[in-house]
Amino acid sequence: MTRRWPAPPTGPLVAAAVATQTGCWRDALMLWRDIVRHRPDDMLARQCAAEAALRVGHRGIADHMLGQVSVVPSHIRALAESDSSEDTGKALADLEPDIGAEIVAFRETHPLGAALPDDLIVATHALGWRPSFGVHSRMSKVRHVRRELEAMGDRPALKAYVAALLDRREHPDALHWAILALRDAGVRADDPVFRRAIDRFWSAELSEVDRMLADARLCRALGFPAFARIILLQALDLSRRAKERGKIRRRLASLAAERDRWLDDSDRLAAADFAGEAPERNALLQCPRDDVMREPLENAFGWLFESGLTGTAPYAAGEKRLLMVGNTLGCGGMERMLARAYRHFADSGDFAAVDLALLDYADDAPSAFYAKEAGVRAGDVLLLDKGARAAMPFSLLPGSWKARAQKLHDHIAATRPSVVHAWNDLTGLLAAYAGLVAGCPKIIIHFHHAPAVPRSGGAEQIASYPAVYRQLRDRSDIVTVFCAEAAARGYADWWRARQDERFRVLYNGFDWNAAPNDGTAAKTALGLDGDRPVIGTVLRFSEVKQPLLWVDTAIALTREAPDTQFLMVGDGPLRAAAADRFAEAGLAASVHMPGQVENVADYLAAMDLFWLTSRTEGLPNVLIEAQCSGVPIAAFDVGGIGETFIDGETGILVPPNDSAELARRSAALLTDGEWRAAASRAAVEQVEARFSSDSFFDGLRRLYA
Repeated sequence: MTRRWPAPPTGPLVAAAVATQTGCWRDALMLWRDIVRHRPDDMLARQCAAEAALRVGHRGIADHMLGQVSVVPSHIRALAESDSSEDTGKALADLEPDIGAEIVAFRETHPLGAALPDDLIVATHALGWRPSFGVHSRMSKVRHVRRELEAMGDRPALKAYVAALLDRREHPDALHWAILALRDAGVRADDPVFRRAIDRFWSAELSEVDRMLADARLCRALGFPAFARIILLQALDLSRRAKERGKIRRRLASLAAERDRWLDDSDRLAAADFAGEAPERNALLQCPRDDVMREPLENAFGWLFESGLTGTAPYAAGEKRLLMVGNTLGCGGMERMLARAYRHFADSGDFAAVDLALLDYADDAPSAFYAKEAGVRAGDVLLLDKGARAAMPFSLLPGSWKARAQKLHDHIAATRPSVVHAWNDLTGLLAAYAGLVAGCPKIIIHFHHAPAVPRSGGAEQIASYPAVYRQLRDRSDIVTVFCAEAAARGYADWWRARQDERFRVLYNGFDWNAAPNDGTAAKTALGLDGDRPVIGTVLRFSEVKQPLLWVDTAIALTREAPDTQFLMVGDGPLRAAAADRFAEAGLAASVHMPGQVENVADYLAAMDLFWLTSRTEGLPNVLIEAQCSGVPIAAFDVGGIGETFIDGETGILVPPNDSAELARRSAALLTDGEWRAAASRAAVEQVEARFSSDSFFDGLRRLYA
């Protein structure tokens, strides 16, 4: 007898809570991460995943999870500060817990138990043997149902067809495909038809092992691979027939390969269980390792450092060639610096050829916002798309990294650039992997954000960045450079590495040819009142920039300075919400939101004061550009913001998120025309001296040498 888990989506949550309560920390970590994938805003799942990660010593995963929660519970903070792990070694598949009792215990005794949903109902009945439905005799019927499902042209018709299947008490395999069809059509999991299909599938009578295999197959297809693995492991322990056990082992191996977790269950699986020769698994098994649960990205780089570079010597570069690798040429500070650097060195004659590789690019698309500044079209860009087929060792990398790194490697091996210059975390790791395998003698990784920016991303690979970068920075062929001192400090803290001479800093640079501003004329040209003050910003309307906090501060400021106008330039997912908030405050006529523009300088010229309320920043180019236009700054003191202007002389620094202080001090500055005039003159002088193109390009030239 074994305990039956509830149906998804309840089942994975129940299993995760039970694993946490029973100290099965490795399983708890994987199960909570399954839930985070489905519900990225689930704070309980993120907090519990962080706890489990700390228990097993995965600080990278813990940091990634905690970087996206507003409150870190005290018991998790204590675990993080202790910097020690206490992995029990227990495995959920080896236990036969009383599921209902463990859930009650979790709710009543765990520090986060109260956050468990109140309507969580746990099925705890034990399964005995039940008669099989006779799968093989009905497979033709199942195939017919699949064809019918594929022919459904709209969601109502699909739901009606599935409802008819349920009324006919159709075979579980048919219900499996019906559930996936509903999911693919965008039917919500709480839809009555979807819920009824899940319940009917989960209650269908099958023999015990067949039942578990069916459950695991559906959970895997619905995106709960860790939960599917738990069920398969229980089925393996239960089965006594060799043929059946072989089938289960092959499914476990297939699941491990699909997740790029080749070493999961290495004590249970053999090479024969994997399709083909499984060179990835065999290679990893040859490497010394202290943790078979390492993340896929760490495994890939671990193999590279331990075995993959044996006997690899740097190639002799042919013609002097530079390769730049970036994300896109979309609207963003880093993307603009990439575009300018590419154009500069492509025209400079320093190199015989300068190539550009991007993860995403299409002419006349958002990813080409700075294409004109770079002087490129699609034919000039090596697109690192996901379609290429990857061989070893690139097949060790997770997900879409495989194909992208393979394509980048093939280009490097064919052209032999003397330098590869990658712009930011992800492209840095792709360039490092591809370049090291090819034998590139110098790989520069250039960081343009504060570490909070990558940590806020949803990609699971981010959790592995610190461990991998700690290894990369010890190599003489890898050079790291940061856009600001604050960014260098932040990355040293995130990587848990000592900040030394390898944390180079190079400030961004611009061409300064701004003419003296006529603020009144600039306001009038934009349809603003030339006699009223303007507070403005240029930003991406996203969470990290906190545009709604910007709006709330503006609303508060109007209580002291009611004639103030506001200018918010840019676009993004929170733009409409920002406009709505102004309208609700009765200030719609006082705000101008032109969207994304190319002539940013025309809008800066209309501003009397520039606000930036970001949660974090690297070195914000927009503050440098604002000062070039003679606009004083008022901004939160986060990241490298304080390195862009002189506090008290060309702007003011305000404590992070202190909107009341920002509003109060800004109201005072709007009435102090003498200070603003002096700050405007000093702003232009300091940016011309500190952030020139010549300094920036000379710094890059020294790095390339």
